[in-house]
Formats: sequence, structure tokens, C-alpha cells
Amino acid sequence: MQKLKDDIRLRIVAVAREEFIAHGARSTSIRTVARRAGIAAGNVYNYFRSKDELFCEVLRPLLNELNCYILSHNEERHLCIEVFDALDFQNEYIGTMKKMVKLYRPELRLLLFNAEGTSLAGYKERIVKHQMKVGSEYQLKAGKEYLRLMKARYPHINIDISPFFLHIASSMWVNIFCELVEHEDYDESEVNRALEQYAAYSMAGWRELMKP
Repeated sequence: MQKLKDDIRLRIVAVAREEFIAHGARSTSIRTVARRAGIAAGNVYNYFRSKDELFCEVLRPLLNELNCYILSHNEERHLCIEVFDALDFQNEYIGTMKKMVKLYRPELRLLLFNAEGTSLAGYKERIVKHQMKVGSEYQLKAGKEYLRLMKARYPHINIDISPFFLHIASSMWVNIFCELVEHEDYDESEVNRALEQYAAYSMAGWRELMKP
């Protein structure tokens, strides 16, 4: 019996993913999801309390990946002064971003551009805030905390960075992420060249800002 329930739940999520991606959150109906999943519409609510809860479940694997990606910025190996000179660090970070886009492009489009009417609407701005400071669910902060940790390790560096600049810098990164999601018309070599140039540009700027 439990296996049957699990199978139905997985079927609901799989069908909902297709419907949400094809039509967006607002235009997707529970009735259509139920019909395609081969169950009564009312039965969907035995598994998910609302369309919003189902929408969040569809995107849960992506949301987990995004959280891990943002938090990886504060890993021990990134807390070294050489990070601002070694493009390998940045290329690794960008490589992970590209891999995520490749694996989750439909879900990312849904989250960033078609989540109106759900609790995940406006997620682009949430990512910016999440980058600047991770909420109470985590005991880390991605932007301000990174600067504090670096200052503790390298007392000579400057970390008097405008909070508004941190917001602008985070917004730039999110916009690049959105461009990668939205545009498939550039070949991979051109995307790689653009991202490498962005990494060089970004690191040069941070080196200048953090000079004693």
C-alpha cells in the first residue's frame, strides 16, 4: 500500500513538473495534473495541501542545489588571499554554475520567469539577498560573513565595502545566471569566453577594493 502511495506521489510530481514548465505556475491547474496522472482531482490534496506546495516540491531539488552553490562560497578552500589572483577558483565556481544550468534549465526558467502566483515568485531578488546574507536556516552569511572571515585571517585587507555595492555585485551575478538560463543561442565556446572575461573583470575589481 505504501509503495502504491509513493508511486502516485511521484507520478503527480512528474506530471506537475511537465505542466508547470509548459504553462507556468499561474496557468497550471490541479485538475489537469490529476487527469494526466490518472487520479481524481481531490486525491491530489491527499499528497499536497495546495498547488503552491506542489510547485515547491517540483522545484525542491533545484532549490537545494542553489542553496549548496551559494553556501560553497564560504568553504575553507575559498578563504585564502590567493583566491583573488587564481582564476582556477573562479572558473571552478562558474563551471558549477554552468553545470547547474545544463541540468536544471527548464526548472530555472520556471523559478526565475514563470513563478507568478506562488510563494517562490520574485526568487531572483531572493537569490541576491541570499548571496548577501543567508537567513536563519543556515548559520552562515555568503557576502558580509565572507568578508569578516577573510579579515580575521588577513587583518591587513580592507573590508569596508558599501552594503549597497554588495547588493549591486550580487545583482550582477544573478543577472549573469539569468542570461545563461534564458539564452541557448550562444555556442559553448562563446559562453566560456564571456564568463572567463567576467571572472577576470570581477577579480580585478575585488583586488582593488580590498587593498589595504
